[in-house]
Amino acid sequence: MEPQRIEVDALGECGLPVDALYGIHSLRGKINFPYSGETLAAYPEFVAWLVRTKMVVAQVNARYGKLSADQSAAIVAACIELADQKHAHALIVDPLEGSCGTSINMNINEVLANRALQLMGYRPGQYEFLHPLDHVNYAQSTSDVLLTAVKLTLLIALKRLTTTIDGLATSLRTKQKQFDGILRIGRTCLQDALPMRLDQAFGGYASLAERTSAALCAHVPAMCEIALGATAVGTGLGTYRGYRQAVTEALSELAGHPLTQSHDLFDAIQNMDVFAALSSTVKTTALSLAKIANDLVLLSSGPRGGIGELQLAPRQAGSSMMPGKVNPVHAMGLTQIAYFVAGADQSVMLAAAAGQLETNNYMPLIAVSLFKAVATLQHAILAFDEHCVQPMTANREVSERNLLESTAIAPALKAEIGYARAALLVGNAHASGRPLVEVIVSDGVMRQEKVLDLLRQSSGHPDLHDD
Repeated sequence: MEPQRIEVDALGECGLPVDALYGIHSLRGKINFPYSGETLAAYPEFVAWLVRTKMVVAQVNARYGKLSADQSAAIVAACIELADQKHAHALIVDPLEGSCGTSINMNINEVLANRALQLMGYRPGQYEFLHPLDHVNYAQSTSDVLLTAVKLTLLIALKRLTTTIDGLATSLRTKQKQFDGILRIGRTCLQDALPMRLDQAFGGYASLAERTSAALCAHVPAMCEIALGATAVGTGLGTYRGYRQAVTEALSELAGHPLTQSHDLFDAIQNMDVFAALSSTVKTTALSLAKIANDLVLLSSGPRGGIGELQLAPRQAGSSMMPGKVNPVHAMGLTQIAYFVAGADQSVMLAAAAGQLETNNYMPLIAVSLFKAVATLQHAILAFDEHCVQPMTANREVSERNLLESTAIAPALKAEIGYARAALLVGNAHASGRPLVEVIVSDGVMRQEKVLDLLRQSSGHPDLHDD
């Protein structure tokens, strides 16, 4: 049999592999919560911010004489190793464990303690020299440490997401310039409506992307407000004078952001509305950008039986049955991810609403849902931009022909020939099955060049000047 060590907690004793970096609390968490098939190791950035937070605390605790210099140095060294994704095999707890994150915190505490013991020349489990709770977790609680690490993880993820959306907005602005002057049908209710230009549509898409990025950035201050030092419920029990300011300043330097302390620690621990608000904006962003993606699917439909005004770059075979068929996979992929994000938001909303009294027991669900939503959305937008938007081209001939053959040119004629005559021409076009422009030219109403001039004039707003 593999050599074992015995550890004891309030529930009894457990045998563990003698060199295991995790301890009894981690093992119980692994056994109790085999939920998602994932472990903490699946979230390396979250783990990194958990251990960086504990690293800062260990340094401050040593400065105030709460830890020896050797203990602090060993904890700091262990934190650096875990932040570099070492010892991931010892992170055995499911991140959706069944409490407010206690098993997550305990797993981190035990791995840090046992690795620190090794660095000090001891064996894992020799907790009389350095204890997971008495030393690694000194002046901390699951409530304030996890809350801090989740916010710092999301802060970095938000930066990546907004940078990616800004890149998409730039690509859409580039397409706006490339498509300048291309006449097209403006469609309402999927019916031919009014003449407009393709660059105007893409300007609208770019403005939407820019606005969603700004909306996400508005959540950054809330993610920079931490409650480290609140401990379990906000009283700060277990901390000491000067602790909050010291850890906040040190963590700010590490994070590269000026972090602030929550003005009401009880509110910060009790209420998860800042995460619910962020999740809602992430969902709105995803669904808004999915609208752009769905428009591109429609406009590129065909190539013969659809609208065909846009040409998307082929990325892969579109069918196991229909040779040569190519699908708009990245546009559809972004839409699919948007729906996934909407589902994650529902989980965050329910979890945030289910907090009870002084804490929220469902913080792990809030964290995992947001981590997955932000990361998958960022990856989908990046692929959509690179593989769909940037290589996309416009089919000017098809776009203008679709307009000229439609009844959408009729509103542009009203000022010249009046509503009644324009309506009569539309009726003749319908009755004869001919394009409206053909009827206009053959009846001697005006030449096609004049029709095109009217369409160009009508596509610009009289109060706005196009650059």
